[in-house]
Amino acid sequence: MRFKNFMQLAELYVSSNLRIEVSSYYLNFVWWILEPLLMMCVFYVVFDIMLHQGTDNFVGFLLVGLTAWNWFGRSVGNSKNSIYDARGLILQVRIPKCFFPFVTNCQDAFKHLFVCALLLLFLCFYPTPVTITWAALPVLMLVQFILIFAVSLFCSALVPFVPDLGFVISTGIELLFFASGVFYDLDRMVIPKHSFFVYLNPMAGLIKNYRMVLLYGQWPDWKYLAVVALCSSFFAAVFLLFLRKYDHVYPKVCQQ
Repeated sequence: MRFKNFMQLAELYVSSNLRIEVSSYYLNFVWWILEPLLMMCVFYVVFDIMLHQGTDNFVGFLLVGLTAWNWFGRSVGNSKNSIYDARGLILQVRIPKCFFPFVTNCQDAFKHLFVCALLLLFLCFYPTPVTITWAALPVLMLVQFILIFAVSLFCSALVPFVPDLGFVISTGIELLFFASGVFYDLDRMVIPKHSFFVYLNPMAGLIKNYRMVLLYGQWPDWKYLAVVALCSSFFAAVFLLFLRKYDHVYPKVCQQ
């Protein structure tokens, strides 16, 4: 399939799925914003009000971390079964298998834009500076999208062979959530000599950079972002080749 045709089909698939999703609820697209907001409220009540474990400007600190994490966790979780769930279509039409995690990632990225816009609106009235560093936000989001796509390719490529991996991946996402510094400052919790290993988790580093840009008026660590982007691109390329090599195997696997 040509790249142009691939992208046209992806655009059609994403737009139709979003319209179907919106029409399924009384509040339509409001749920795209309301659901993450409810989760943020729960964590705020637990960690800032009940346990008093918040940092300075904890609400903004929490919202930035959860917004970034929710995009990653939701998109990877939704895409891990994307190839396996499309087995009915795979058995009828020959289509690149990377199409299914890609369109899932695009759908979640589109919905994330609404949440991100709401976050920026909130931060405009929050006691943190609105600075020129906000211009780095699109770069951060692009790097995170590449990371999400790489992880989604890895998960969706393996699940059809071992469907039980879906449960393992879900558990891994939950564990990674607590290791990413969503509701606490990793630099305060981890001794300096261990920080290198902590930031091998790319989401920990990305969340830190989001906070640098949006809350502290600092430019992101460009070197770190470049490393994450390059490594994610490399692994995405590896699994794109894997999916291409075993493209003919997936219909057989999905029939089992």
